[in-house]
Amino acid sequence: LKDGSAEISNNLCEQRMKPVKLLLKNCMNIGSEDAAENSAFIFSLIESCKLNDIAPQDYLKHLFECILYGKDCDKKALLPCFYKPEC
Repeated sequence: LKDGSAEISNNLCEQRMKPVKLLLKNCMNIGSEDAAENSAFIFSLIESCKLNDIAPQDYLKHLFECILYGKDCDKKALLPCFYKPEC
């Protein structure tokens, strides 16, 4: 931050949130506050996958396998930014 090369704009964040906001607008009656929080969490995971060039389907499959089958997965490694797709 001290060298001045950091971008001050939040355009990338706004662009990533546009599809989420549009979906929420189309789903005005999402149910409850808990349902809205759960939806926001899932939308955030999917957008994080897109930002890190990860196929959301592959990431979610890996995430659910780690959770359901108790694979040795470090919690930090479950975040999209640390996910390593298997070849």
